[in-house]
Amino acid sequence: MIAYFIKKKKLTLFIFIMAIVAGLYSVSQLPRQETPDIIKKTAVVTTLYPGATPQKVEQTVTKPLEQKMKEINHIKKISSTSENGLSTIIIETEGNANAAEVWDTLRKKMNDAQFFLPTDAQKPVVNDDLNKVFIHSYAITGDSVEQLYQLNDMVISWKDQLKTIPGVSEVTIKGLPDQEVQIQIDAQKLQQYHISWEQLMSAVQKENEQYPIGNLDYNERTYRMNVTQSKNAQDLSKVIISKTESGAPVYLSDVGTVLLTHNTSSYMAFFNGKPAITLTINGNTGSDVDTIYSKVNKEMQLLKPDLPNTFQLNTLFSQTERIDHIFHGLTRELLFAIAAVVIVCTLGLNLITSSFVALAIPISIAIGLIILPMLGITLNQVTVIGLIIVMGILVDDAVVVNDNIERRMMTLGESPKIAALNGTKEVSISILTATLATVASFAPLFFLSGDAGSLIKPLPFAVIFTLLASMLMSFTVIPIFREWYGQRNQKTPNSTMKPSGLLGKQIDALRNVYTSKLIPRVIKQPGLYAALGLLISTTLYGILALIPIDLFPRTNDPELSINVRMPTGTSIEETKRVTEDIAKWVKQQPHVETISYAAGGDAPRLFKDMTADAKTGTTVGQIAIIGEEGAFDPDEMADKWPSILKDRYPGQSISLKIAKVGVPLGKPISIRILGNDVDQLRSLSQQLKEGIMATRGTQDIQDNMENEGYTLDFQINKQAMDQYQVSNNDLTRTLLLMGNGVSFSRFDTGKDLINIKLKLSQTDQNPEILFQQLNVTNANGIQIPLSQLAELKPSFATQKINHYNLKRSITVEAEVHGRTASEVMKDVKLKLQDIKFPPGYTWEIGGEISGQDDILSEIGWLYVVVILLIFMLIFLQFYSFSTPLIILTTVYMAAAGGFLGLFILNTPVSFMGVLGLMTLAGIVVRNGIVLIEFIEDARREGIELKEAVIAATKARFRPILLTSLTAIVGLIPIALIGELMFRPLAYTIMFGLMYSTILTMFVVPSLYMVIARWKLKR
Repeated sequence: MIAYFIKKKKLTLFIFIMAIVAGLYSVSQLPRQETPDIIKKTAVVTTLYPGATPQKVEQTVTKPLEQKMKEINHIKKISSTSENGLSTIIIETEGNANAAEVWDTLRKKMNDAQFFLPTDAQKPVVNDDLNKVFIHSYAITGDSVEQLYQLNDMVISWKDQLKTIPGVSEVTIKGLPDQEVQIQIDAQKLQQYHISWEQLMSAVQKENEQYPIGNLDYNERTYRMNVTQSKNAQDLSKVIISKTESGAPVYLSDVGTVLLTHNTSSYMAFFNGKPAITLTINGNTGSDVDTIYSKVNKEMQLLKPDLPNTFQLNTLFSQTERIDHIFHGLTRELLFAIAAVVIVCTLGLNLITSSFVALAIPISIAIGLIILPMLGITLNQVTVIGLIIVMGILVDDAVVVNDNIERRMMTLGESPKIAALNGTKEVSISILTATLATVASFAPLFFLSGDAGSLIKPLPFAVIFTLLASMLMSFTVIPIFREWYGQRNQKTPNSTMKPSGLLGKQIDALRNVYTSKLIPRVIKQPGLYAALGLLISTTLYGILALIPIDLFPRTNDPELSINVRMPTGTSIEETKRVTEDIAKWVKQQPHVETISYAAGGDAPRLFKDMTADAKTGTTVGQIAIIGEEGAFDPDEMADKWPSILKDRYPGQSISLKIAKVGVPLGKPISIRILGNDVDQLRSLSQQLKEGIMATRGTQDIQDNMENEGYTLDFQINKQAMDQYQVSNNDLTRTLLLMGNGVSFSRFDTGKDLINIKLKLSQTDQNPEILFQQLNVTNANGIQIPLSQLAELKPSFATQKINHYNLKRSITVEAEVHGRTASEVMKDVKLKLQDIKFPPGYTWEIGGEISGQDDILSEIGWLYVVVILLIFMLIFLQFYSFSTPLIILTTVYMAAAGGFLGLFILNTPVSFMGVLGLMTLAGIVVRNGIVLIEFIEDARREGIELKEAVIAATKARFRPILLTSLTAIVGLIPIALIGELMFRPLAYTIMFGLMYSTILTMFVVPSLYMVIARWKLKR
């Protein structure tokens, strides 16, 4: 086959040219993204049960739904929260499960479970559409919140129009509460007119709601019948509720007030100090961010003139700008790497040959990327990093083939045509095995599950296809070039005798020292040198105990967030006041450029990692900060600001968080306590929090149950209830009027359907006064004063009840600063040993530590698979059990070198660093495979063992040196100026290659000598 393609030069070159064109077209069609789509196999089931306590929600809603979920196969974990009027259950599938099938089953189970829920509980809502691609976010700012609310109709209209753009999956509005019609009733006037609130509600409902009246056929025509209905909410004031004894009508306006207003705000957003409404646009998974953004931007330019001059439209965070910034850096790193590889090639090859060999880079990349669009792979950071990693390897096959052809021409005196064919064939099997071994080191990454697997998925695709393209090029294009170039230089035969490359003479001199002085000395005592090399490598593994683990590092961008947690029961207005005060102080600090903040949830999004640990509620505030590039140091601020803020705001929980890159794994410290009794869980949680608080490097220590909140207990007089024929249902529905109100119908404004809500007009009064004013209508329609049926007593009660896999639980979480999560967790485990857990109560680790343990465990098994695959490939080539073991010592030594690099550079063991070790396994065996094949070939030709070893090391010195240098130098841009997440990958590969290459030159020949002699003696 090789001979055919070398002979049919024009056909071969035509095929490659067409493949390059196809590859360039494929690259142009790849959607651009910052990172690969991380497919979340998670669904959320929410069920509203208005007015119910957490305990009642738990027993009557959460537990029945969880039991149904437990019947579904392939569920990994179920976690839930039961709080006032709401059950939220999060379901996560196993990594390899078919999520679509699981969610279909889940919906059926939830429909079945609905019949077992209380009649007042709403239908469970299943949301499995959690996979979205962030595109862009805007903020509309004004002088006041009330002013912003005037934009309600316009903002809703914008949302509807933006959702029509192809590729846009969701448009989210925050900072604008839902509009509603509020009917605020005066309880005293209702009593005056002897009207019950149920009677008022029924009258409004009958006036507002209409039955569809269909069509009328007459005289061969069809008429649609329609009753005109008012779109003005104030017209509800004219609804007749009842009549007085004298026959005078009692209108709704006589006993209450109708308001077209907004629901009570549970979230307040601000951008650069001004109240804001935010619009966040998300796209479908796999979307081309640039294409969608250009359409969104075009639409916004058309909509912007509708915005009054008193408001401003601001861009908060643009994925397109982020992508442009990242790809500018990656393109620079890619060009630097190509230039570095070409320069290294010229050290050992002449300029024309090195340039042609370097063509393997763009040609292999173009051809290798042909299939990526068909596989749904996008052009993102990980894809490009994969190309940079493989760049130094792409020239390996070309260098080996070129060097062997040149050796046969210079040493054996073969003609260019014969040397091109024989030289390629001679190394073809070893190149095939070496390439497949490298492929084997990346292929298992396809099976890495979870978010980490989604993140890394494009890398093996990019590497494997480009590697295979490089191998094909080395078998065809390189020998064609060498034949042409050799025939061209036949007129000046002496020119071929000169050492190739800028440092050709120096490389030859170094090779002579190696093969003439060092190797002869080594093979005199091969056992000693082999043992020494392996012993040094084994010793280096000891430094693993000194290297901390941090799978995903912090970003080096000038980004910082401040999380504010107020005491339980704090109103959202007070949370807003404190958060706003902190934001003003931050704005005055040096090198701060942009801030956003919010009360009730996350701050308007200014950068990527803001919502991984987001919480909502009236006691939660957050401030997002972007500083000047190169001047604002997040680490410095995270050291200085906490103590200042603690002094300024005593008693408040304020923590600073530096954004992380990669996959969110949860809080650095997260410990889950499981048991049955809530009070016992609280007690154990408090002991654990005290222990964590005493641990160096921890901050923002919280649990997810929260403190007991203010509660109004209504102690029912059962005897009075029975006497007056009042049911619990009648009583509790009446009590809703004191709080959130009763939603009973929908009003058509002409633009939207909004809720109609009935509530007391003086809800800001003392609850005891309101309690005295309310009446409950009994079964006979008689109004009974509420005060005769129950007694009001203020108290405290549990706000949330959490479950984990159907068991009650409480999770204690903490942030870390100045230390890694793994370092802190070692100390926390010692504190856990001092806590006495009663029978039936257990603890387990979650969050970042649990996530990194799962990932490292899975990668460990995949690494074993890599080694077995490489062993099998080498065994098939050499048909020997000992040869694969000899070659695999290079992997053992390379890993030791990789750990040494991390230790020297004070870099924790990270996700990308571990992947670097897997990558090393496929790279370093290439040199060992070709080296031992040369020794075997020489021995088959009758050369004595020692001479065969010396001859092979002499023949392989130049290509081993050049291929190792190209791989190392190609990664220098990532190591020095690349994204922080990918630097550990470059460190491990570079140091592993350097260390392994040096020892491979001595250990592999030594081990081969030892085993060969043993076999000869046997």
